[in-house]
Amino acid sequence: MRKAATMMERHADAVVARATGVSLGQYMVLSVVHARTGPVTQQAIADRLGLTKGTVSRLLDGARRAGHAETAPSETSRRERVVTLTPAGRAVVDAADVAMLGSEMATFAMREPALAATMVEGLHALIASLEEAD
Repeated sequence: MRKAATMMERHADAVVARATGVSLGQYMVLSVVHARTGPVTQQAIADRLGLTKGTVSRLLDGARRAGHAETAPSETSRRERVVTLTPAGRAVVDAADVAMLGSEMATFAMREPALAATMVEGLHALIASLEEAD
């Protein structure tokens, strides 16, 4: 499982980098914000991705410098910052999404839909079981 996860992450990172020039980590953070209708807190992004708030903060620093995201103080908490995407950030997510759909991982899923669905179902069950054990 570790080998498959590592290979998938390397493949996805290369696909995203070729299409957008950003890392897989930055794309993942931007895509969480993209999927929401309003501003999102850094903590919500960290929780969704299973990352630390510090990691998300570092990824967002790069996204801000590149002009892909903006942060502002939360209206509900002085300790929280909310994140929004710029038009350039939305374009990065859209381009990476298209690139991922054309990747070998997506091709495998289209070529072997039943096997891919079974694999995803099995991984969800494994994750649920491990979460229950915690």
